[in-house]
Amino acid sequence: MRLSAVDRLLEYFEENIDLEHIRKIEKLNYEALNYGEVPFLPLTIRTAADGFERFPLEDAFDNPEKMLYNELLSSTFHSSYNSVRTKDHCALQIRSNHGIGIIASLFGCKSSVFNNEMPWVSHISLDDAKKAFAGGVPDLNQALGKKVVDTCSFYHERLKSYPRTYQAVHITQPDMQGPFDIFHLILGNDCFLLVHDDPQFCREALEVITETYIRFREFVNPLLTDNYNGDAVFVHGFLCGGKVILKNDTAAINLSETMYHDFETVWDERVYEHFAGCGGGALHYCGPERDWHYREMSDKNLRAINFGNPEMHSLEKAYNFWRLNNTAIVGWGVNEGPDHLEKVYSLGISTGMQLMAVAGSAGQGKEIVKRHEQRMAEGR
Repeated sequence: MRLSAVDRLLEYFEENIDLEHIRKIEKLNYEALNYGEVPFLPLTIRTAADGFERFPLEDAFDNPEKMLYNELLSSTFHSSYNSVRTKDHCALQIRSNHGIGIIASLFGCKSSVFNNEMPWVSHISLDDAKKAFAGGVPDLNQALGKKVVDTCSFYHERLKSYPRTYQAVHITQPDMQGPFDIFHLILGNDCFLLVHDDPQFCREALEVITETYIRFREFVNPLLTDNYNGDAVFVHGFLCGGKVILKNDTAAINLSETMYHDFETVWDERVYEHFAGCGGGALHYCGPERDWHYREMSDKNLRAINFGNPEMHSLEKAYNFWRLNNTAIVGWGVNEGPDHLEKVYSLGISTGMQLMAVAGSAGQGKEIVKRHEQRMAEGR
C-alpha cells in the first residue's frame, strides 16, 4: 500500500536533488578513493533528519514501503535526505536494511526486532550447524535472502515514478558481514571454543560460509545500482573500491593474531581475490587498533578500510601505512564533531580519505562543509 508520507518524502527528493552536484561529488569520492588529485577531501555530514520521523523498525522490517522511507531518511552511517539538504559530498544510498543476520538466516538462524533496535540474531545448535554446513551452499532465495530480493525489487518499482531520484539514489548491497562474523552469528560464543577444540570443523564451516558469501553477492547483484566505473561500489554511505565490504568486528577484537590469520585472513583473501576483476573489496571493523591488524588486514586487493571507532586509532599511523598500500580510509570521523578535521588539516592529508563529521543541524552542516572546502583550499 502506498503511503502518503513516502510520497511526500520522494517528492521532496525529486524537487531538490541537484544531479550536477551528485555527479561531481561521486567523481570526487572516486578520485579520492584512488589517491588522485582532488580539490578537497569528500565530507559527509551526520545530523538529525528534521521534519520527518522514521517508522519503528518492527514495522519497517516486513514492510518495504516503510523501509524505503526509513532508508531515505537515515541509514547506519549516513542520511540521503540530509545530503540533499546540506549538499555535502556523500552519494545518495539505500539498502535492504534487514540487519546483520541475512547470510546467517540462509543456514537457519532467525532474526527478531525488539524496542526499535536493529535485529537480534538467534544462534542455532552445533548439531544443526553441522547439518547445515554439510549441505554446502544453501538456497539463496529463502529466509532473509528472499526478503532482500523482494525489498530491492520494490525499491526499483517505487522509485521509477521519480526519475531524478531513481537516477541519483543508489540501491546498494545489504549488510553481509564477513566470514568469521557470520560463523559467530550462527554458533554464538561457542565459536571461540571451537577454534581451539575443533579447528578442522571451523575451517570446513568457513569454507561453506565464504562460498555462500561470494555467491550471495553475485545473486543480488542484478538488483543493485551500486556500481561506479566497474571497480568500486557505493555501500554503507561510502564509495569503496571493489565489490564488497567485509565486516570483521568479531575476529578483530576477540582473536589473537595467529587465530585471526587462520580463521579470518585466509577467507577474506579468498573473497578479495574472487572479486579482483571488479577491484577487490573493502574492510570494516570496530574497536581499537592493534599493531598486528596492519599485517593481517593488508592485501593487494584491499581498496578501502573503514574504522567503526576511528577515535580509537592514530590517524597519522593509519594513513601513513594504508596509503603505501593504496588503500583508502573511508568514513573517518563517523562518531565525532567537526573539530576532528583539524587533525586532517594539520597532517596535510589531501587525498586517499573520505571524511565524516557530526553536526547539530542541517544549517550547521552546511557551514561545516563550506568551511572544510575553504580550509582545504587554503592548505594547497
